[in-house]
Amino acid sequence: MEATEGVLRHWDLEPVTGVERATSGVMNQTYLVSTAQRRLVLRRHRRSVRDQVEFEHAVIAHARAHGIPAPAAVRTPGGEVIVDHDGAFHSLFAFARRHQVSRGALTAEHARSMGVMLARLDLALADFPVPQRAVRERPADLAPVAAAVDHLLERIGRRGEQTEQDRWALDLLRTKAAWLQTATPPIWQQPPADELQLVHGDYQESNLFFDTSRTVVDVIDWDKADVGWPPAEIVRTLDLALRLDPELCTAFIDGYRTVRPVSIDDLDQAAGNWDYDRIHDHWVLEGVYLRDDDRLRIFLEPGPFVPFADRWSRIRPLLD
Repeated sequence: MEATEGVLRHWDLEPVTGVERATSGVMNQTYLVSTAQRRLVLRRHRRSVRDQVEFEHAVIAHARAHGIPAPAAVRTPGGEVIVDHDGAFHSLFAFARRHQVSRGALTAEHARSMGVMLARLDLALADFPVPQRAVRERPADLAPVAAAVDHLLERIGRRGEQTEQDRWALDLLRTKAAWLQTATPPIWQQPPADELQLVHGDYQESNLFFDTSRTVVDVIDWDKADVGWPPAEIVRTLDLALRLDPELCTAFIDGYRTVRPVSIDDLDQAAGNWDYDRIHDHWVLEGVYLRDDDRLRIFLEPGPFVPFADRWSRIRPLLD
């Protein structure tokens, strides 16, 4: 509580009765604040550039103005929603309504509501002015991927005592190295320029709150909002949040399509691009084993490497 007392003074709140560090969230420091009258959420932003934090608040305000349920920012007596304190930016938010649902407890009803809310959110953000982004080169060459895998294998292999999680990582990397020896390089396809818009950027169950009817009633964590392609966020959610579970994914897509259309061709293109990203991405492993960031160990899981394209092919016929 001492670490947050100085920050909270900026809001001149009623007496605070408790502060606890939230267990969810890795990149932002989040604290649950209790007073005799209400519950609030204090965030210490990971972003160090004020313009980026202001952009996040502008996105939230825009979404709320267009009917998307998101906890409101609490203003200081001077009318500010961002406080610069002790070398970091902080914001205070109303506490999200109702409750979160763990990934393993999601039902088809939850998934359908998630799809409906994402479609509503995409429509709400479609007219938000977005900055121009340079097209990033995504070469098909898999040699850099193989080199990164070999480097990680060497670093983990040099560890004295290996934990169970270390063995999971080794299994993943070894099976990926074997796959790379005969793999056909995936090709990234640029999404249609006229369909790019602002998207939430991290739409998954950990950033959603549900009521007792399994309906999404609040959306949080907007700091990854950026220019994107809505079908790409759909595919990301199907993989990360719903684990390509057939029942959950079909419910999600059905829900989305009740509000906004999305074609199987667009989903296929987005899935191909997500396959490319997953093959080239080692940020969790590099964070843990190259930068000693043990906060990321929560993302390590058992199991061999399986290309997303292989898993997508099993579920794709259900989404047409």
